[in-house]
Amino acid sequence: MADKNTVSVQDATVDGKLVGRDDNSTTFITSYERSMYLEKLYEEFQKEKETCPELKEMCSDLDYLNSQVENDKVIGLEEKLKAGGRERILDYATRMKEKFHKKLMLTSQYSNAAQDVNVYILSKVQRGFMMDVYTLICNNESEAKIDAMIDEKIIRPVKAELGINLFKYDEGDIMGMIFFLTGNCHIKWTK
Repeated sequence: MADKNTVSVQDATVDGKLVGRDDNSTTFITSYERSMYLEKLYEEFQKEKETCPELKEMCSDLDYLNSQVENDKVIGLEEKLKAGGRERILDYATRMKEKFHKKLMLTSQYSNAAQDVNVYILSKVQRGFMMDVYTLICNNESEAKIDAMIDEKIIRPVKAELGINLFKYDEGDIMGMIFFLTGNCHIKWTK
């Protein structure tokens, strides 16, 4: 008499999973598309670099994202991450925020199109964080689940949308965008 918990498979081909009992795995199937909007802005940026090297006017949307939101209690990135239980990544967060901020200033000071690219990307990061990641934070989900959501809903889609990536933004820069927005009170890590 065979044990009820054993399965024997012989001379078979399996396309996909072979599960002997309950399958509790989760699979994300996501397709990321590049925006033609960014492609157009990249072209404008290249033209502006060639024709208007003295352009230094900061657009109002980028100025807003680059400044702290007015609220009763303004605390820095360090205190926000500590309050959210993320003190272990504080050094990384500070370095990535600074790295991104330098690229932001370098790319944005001479071009309206570059400012629009940065506003578009920062807005996408902010939206992804507040709509997907912040929901997990409010539901007291695990740090691992929150980190996976950051990767799934922010890092990968933004990387895919960067297209030719004229500004050479990498995953560290995208994390820097999160910390930049955190430091300026546009996103938060606590309820």
